[in-house]
Amino acid sequence: MEGVDNKYISKAIDELVGFFGIKEDIPVENLLHPLHNGNTKKCVERIANHLGLPITVNIITSEHFESCDLVTTDDSSQGSEGITAQVSIPGYLPLYGSPELQGFPIQIKVSGDCKRYADAFVATVAHELSHIVLHSLWHTEKNNEIYTDLTAMLLGFAMAMRRGRYSVETTNIGLGWQQTRTIRFGYLKDDQFQFALDRVNAILKNSRTAFKKMRTEISQTLDTYRKQLGLYRKVFEEFNKLIEYLDRNEAKKIRQEDAAKIVEIHSLNYRDRFLSVLRSNEKKLREIESLYSGWFEQPQNHYSKQKLDSLEVFNNDLSNLLVGLKRESAVLKDDVTVMRRCFSFFEKLKIK
Repeated sequence: MEGVDNKYISKAIDELVGFFGIKEDIPVENLLHPLHNGNTKKCVERIANHLGLPITVNIITSEHFESCDLVTTDDSSQGSEGITAQVSIPGYLPLYGSPELQGFPIQIKVSGDCKRYADAFVATVAHELSHIVLHSLWHTEKNNEIYTDLTAMLLGFAMAMRRGRYSVETTNIGLGWQQTRTIRFGYLKDDQFQFALDRVNAILKNSRTAFKKMRTEISQTLDTYRKQLGLYRKVFEEFNKLIEYLDRNEAKKIRQEDAAKIVEIHSLNYRDRFLSVLRSNEKKLREIESLYSGWFEQPQNHYSKQKLDSLEVFNNDLSNLLVGLKRESAVLKDDVTVMRRCFSFFEKLKIK
């Protein structure tokens, strides 16, 4: 394609990452295994699932294709083998990520020699299904082959496309003589593909680092929140015991400067505030831990700015909860300190 240089590729990658993020690469052997066992459908469905397409794939084996789009080229970048896969894109394709996409039927036409070019077949199907991704996102470049190749690379098929770019065939043509033919698959030139691969790997590395840092911060904040809640619970228990002992020992001498606070502590519904804080934070902690175990503790293979922003919001909300709990803890501790002054050292030990 004319006008395609590294600047164009870099801009396209940044735009696509903003659209759907970047994924860890799927192990190619996970895709080749069913293909080598003759289960082409399972191979294609695994590719679709990793692309975020929970579709139902209908495979049609054929050597005749309606399009002449370039998929395989020889050393001079001329078409040599024709199409090995072609996807049919319906006009009523559901939106990417919507429930309607679950089980949506997609038809793929494949040539009968997909085992022969197994690596190339995986790369080609990843490319074809990436058209589905872009069409379901209503992307303005949904028919752009460079954008489609880059989409596949960003969504976990960079290594698969690297492996599938070239297929080398060696044929015996006589005693001691062999003929070797190299077939290239894809739309990016070698230097362009290497540039794109380096950019994708750099973005993936930075994304991993950013997510790991944020998850660490959340884990540390959550651990601090648990400890603070545990401390609040203990102080509240002591608060109740001190009131109980004071009520049982009405003859206790109370400092003049503490008298007003002791009266306030005994006022109607005064303890309800602390109990409400305790119950509210216990509920929040259960909700947070449920979310944390369901998502945060699971290994992540899909990174996006939207997800990272959500983690930052979550961490900020958790930090605000912690600040609020510390503030309430300080109020509770002050009240406990006042009541402790009514008892001797040994009495305080007994109460605790």
